[in-house]
Amino acid sequence: MADAVDLRVELNEQNNRIKHEIRRTISALTLKLQHMIRQDMLSGQRLKVQSGRLRGSLVSRVEESNGVMEGIVSAGGAHVKYAFIHEFGLTGAVNIKSHLRQIKQAFGKPITPRQVLVKAHSRNVKFNERRFMRDSLDEIAKIVPKNIDKAIERGLNGQ
Repeated sequence: MADAVDLRVELNEQNNRIKHEIRRTISALTLKLQHMIRQDMLSGQRLKVQSGRLRGSLVSRVEESNGVMEGIVSAGGAHVKYAFIHEFGLTGAVNIKSHLRQIKQAFGKPITPRQVLVKAHSRNVKFNERRFMRDSLDEIAKIVPKNIDKAIERGLNGQ
């Protein structure tokens, strides 16, 4: 009876080591994905940096529930609503709110700058997708199986 208990304890310790190594690997791959998006895609290669808000909105985390571990990298949020449009594109009508605009010329001739009211209207937009997140994920996905296999080996060997 004591042998069965010892065997279970050893398997539980080994399972915990494997889970720990897999979690470490998923964390590292998630950070690598975040870094790739920030440095390789959002620093001028796919999108021209204007304010840096989109690049600054990148967040990564690792979640575990029901025995499933997943690394998550997200961008956007309340202050960067345009992240979705850059990633997936947009074709259709967009409503423009009324706003003030400063004009410096009229009929091609310079005038004294002044504010004019632009009424609310809609305009048709065709905005091509930029795939800054999905293309980065495709690159990282190529190395995930090999890295997970190495993590399992490290867990089994107790390294």
